[in-house]
Amino acid sequence: MGVPETFRNKRAVIYARVSLDATGEGRSVERQLEACRQLCELRGWTVVEERIDNSISASTGKARPAWQEVLAMVEARQVELIVAWHIDRMTRSMLDLEELIPLAEDAGVGVATASGDLDLTTDVGRMVARILAAVARAEVERKGARQKLANAARAAEGDVHFGGVRPFGYKNDRVTVIDAEADAIRKAAVDVLAGKALAEVARQWSKAGLISSRAELGWKKGEREVKAGWSGRGVKNVLVNPRYAGIRVYNGDEVGTGIWEPILDLETYLSLVQLLVDPSRKKGENAGRNGRKPQSLATGIAKCQKCGETVRAASNRSELTYSCRMSHVHTDRAYVDMRIMGDIIERLSRPDVLALLAPAGDESADEAKAEVEKQQAKLDQLAKLLAADLMTVEQFTTSTSVARGKLKEAEAVLMKAGTGNLAVGLDLGTAKVREQFPALPLERQRALVQAMLTVTLVPRGRKRRDPMPLEDQVIIEDWKPEPAEAEAK
Repeated sequence: MGVPETFRNKRAVIYARVSLDATGEGRSVERQLEACRQLCELRGWTVVEERIDNSISASTGKARPAWQEVLAMVEARQVELIVAWHIDRMTRSMLDLEELIPLAEDAGVGVATASGDLDLTTDVGRMVARILAAVARAEVERKGARQKLANAARAAEGDVHFGGVRPFGYKNDRVTVIDAEADAIRKAAVDVLAGKALAEVARQWSKAGLISSRAELGWKKGEREVKAGWSGRGVKNVLVNPRYAGIRVYNGDEVGTGIWEPILDLETYLSLVQLLVDPSRKKGENAGRNGRKPQSLATGIAKCQKCGETVRAASNRSELTYSCRMSHVHTDRAYVDMRIMGDIIERLSRPDVLALLAPAGDESADEAKAEVEKQQAKLDQLAKLLAADLMTVEQFTTSTSVARGKLKEAEAVLMKAGTGNLAVGLDLGTAKVREQFPALPLERQRALVQAMLTVTLVPRGRKRRDPMPLEDQVIIEDWKPEPAEAEAK
């Protein structure tokens, strides 16, 4: 297409744009500028300005400051030509084109590109411009569809997602585990399941100098700054993120098993989701958890035999005791703690301990675990078939939808099993519990005692000096009947 006579010896503005500058060196933009300069020199045009939008797409709707400046020059009659590498450098949107056309028509401005010139002041020129813009837009949509399909296939294969900041606990490759952060996540999982508040875990992480990935790249008012400290919400977001159980998520759906090493086992993760995403967890219901935390093993757990009220840590004539509000009992605190510690360790060390934690003869949890493994293996196989072009996208979508449905049903059964929270971090049914239990945080110890034992303190009598052996002042029972008794009933 020849240059319109009216465009010879005119003032021109050069516009260049690249959607993604991966290296930050601007080489693609510089090549566009050089080609446009040569075109202007060849045709005798005077370049009055050059404008660049680097790493900005024309099709996403994101603001393009340099292009807006070009339009302003056209409107102000400062230039008579817009020179670009191609029409799609200026716009891949019909909306942008329709904004340019009336301005060019009114100001008599032409468009010159390496692929030919457009006279937007004529009906033929406008028609050609619209056709080129429509073709460019169609190419964007085709490219987007191909990219989505490729992303879905990679996700189904468990490949990592590199968008956003690195996940806490992993290096920038999203695969290599950072031991210190992973250990903190595992410990937090155990502590939270045992009743520790998320805010307390956040304080511990902050005190230990652990910084979230988002904080490392925190932005405020467009400027980078490092924000130290964790919040309870931030800790929760980590603990309920399926990535830490090795689950690959795409567009909000679990699509397979990730190629990275999981930090949490599946049962622990599901227990955390059940605990932390439960709709009944409202501020009002948990307000008491933010108050003063018990500092003794039996406070709020052991009950007075006479009034039925729970006891609290107290003192009686310099003797540390557990006492109810009515002062019916004043039982030696050290002795009560010793008795409870011995009984809970003995029960946790029994070979039949799992029968104490779950209903006798209930095999639903084991069946659910087997189903989870089966469906995860099926999702992995489907991903391989899709990658090998042995099934269509429609077949893949239908099959994975069915598998994910069965997977979620099995996970729901595991959430209700009730044994995951209590078993985390303990080798139940073995002698190792004798060393493991005393090393647990107090919150964890209390949660196990409350779940497994009924502790009753017996009043000494009308007169506190009435003789009563210490062993008779403390009654400890399993909160559930023994398995044989349960079966008999």
